[in-house]
Amino acid sequence: MSEYRIIIAGQLEFGSERVFRQVVDQYIHRMENYYKNDILLKAENIFKEEEMILDIPRTVVTGTERHWLNTLNLLERVVSFSMAGSINLWRLNAGTIMDHQVLEPHSDRTTVQLFNKGRQLVNQAEKEQEALAMMTRVVGRFARHAQAYERRGFVNYRLGNIDDALYDYDKSLKINPSMPESHYGRGLAYASKEDWAKAAEDFDLVTKNSIPHQAIYWMAQVALGDSYLKMGRPADALRVYNMFSKRKQKIASLDRYDRRVNSTFGKLLAKSGRHNDAVIAFQRALDAEADVKAPKESEIRYHLGLTLQALGKVNPAIEQLEIAAKEIPEAAEALEKARVGA
Repeated sequence: MSEYRIIIAGQLEFGSERVFRQVVDQYIHRMENYYKNDILLKAENIFKEEEMILDIPRTVVTGTERHWLNTLNLLERVVSFSMAGSINLWRLNAGTIMDHQVLEPHSDRTTVQLFNKGRQLVNQAEKEQEALAMMTRVVGRFARHAQAYERRGFVNYRLGNIDDALYDYDKSLKINPSMPESHYGRGLAYASKEDWAKAAEDFDLVTKNSIPHQAIYWMAQVALGDSYLKMGRPADALRVYNMFSKRKQKIASLDRYDRRVNSTFGKLLAKSGRHNDAVIAFQRALDAEADVKAPKESEIRYHLGLTLQALGKVNPAIEQLEIAAKEIPEAAEALEKARVGA
């Protein structure tokens, strides 16, 4: 029977001691009687009696499809009793995702309904104030709703209310310190205040609480590299950009970063004397889709031309500089020098 690499992470809130006790008792009963202990998570390891929560820090185990299905079915039942939170489960075979499940509350409890409605408003244009009001109602009804604080923080950040966003992200992370979305949002808020050290700390925590098969993992890597540059740590930035540039995971939403990251990565490589690697990075930047936040194509070709020239590849350098010179004066000067030396 095939075995898989299974990753599970998440936290659930139940809202009352009565419900928590009921869930724990049912979990143990079903684990022992229905599933004959063919479950990947033992009750004593995931239920936290002091806080009345289910807490699964990022857990990596090996199991069969039977283990996967039993654990998934049991957690689906647990989630149906929860007030807030979510659980992510991944099943991988040789690094390829075979299945990914996100379990969240969808009951008819008022708090659950309010949050799900408010979350829809968050992503709608010109609905920010309604979204803020809805999330405020949610945390007013249930103070331990980490996701509601995170979503309210996101809206506040988008509106430019940075101090309010930081307050919300702090509240969210006090409830669930392992929530990558809140670390990412707080990192962005710190970055907007140019507190690069705190921003970098949060972006690094995103990668420690997510996996490379999630877009947020790589979004945080890009932001971490940017923060390192702002902190005057180019070697650390180069290391992070290198991981992003060479990632194996194919996630379409990340394509928009490729031109900007590879362009910056190429400049760092060239500056450190790794010209052959820099050429590859610049070529990847040129092959990537256009991005308003990335350097213009002419600027990338300018730096590519300089790098080719440093390698003694004069004719290819001239070819790139000729294109760049149409828009960049520095490229025109470099082109003249290259022609003289040809």
